[in-house]
Amino acid sequence: MVVSKVSWFRRLRHDQSGQGYIEFMLVLPLFLLTIAGLILFGRVLYVKLALDMTTYDACRAAVEAMDQTDGIAQGNAAGRNTLHGFFLNAGAVRLAILPQGAWGRGTRVMCQARFNLYVGDIPLAGTISGSGNVNLEASSWSRIETWRSYWR
Repeated sequence: MVVSKVSWFRRLRHDQSGQGYIEFMLVLPLFLLTIAGLILFGRVLYVKLALDMTTYDACRAAVEAMDQTDGIAQGNAAGRNTLHGFFLNAGAVRLAILPQGAWGRGTRVMCQARFNLYVGDIPLAGTISGSGNVNLEASSWSRIETWRSYWR
């Protein structure tokens, strides 16, 4: 009887049938955390690039008009079209076109865009950010065309 207990203990000590499962369970949380971080980083980067392009397009369209009302309308339309191209909800983005003085040749125009990106569906990202949202914003500026002829 003593011999069988010793052989059972030796066999148990050298048995490696569950080693792969244990190693997998030790590595799995780190792997999933890395994947969640990559998804979060990719989503934030995509929306940030979309906001940068939106403000650039809005500024370029706004400064081509010699009238403030037309410039702001053109800038808003161009910014909304860019957001639709990136498949983002244009209604959720706060787009502002702000002239730095009276609207005229050479006046600087600043365009700002703000967006609350929902990340609550990514594991741990919602708890880290608190509210489940990441606030992103972008701005760019340009000058109203100086050398073009007057047009309407």
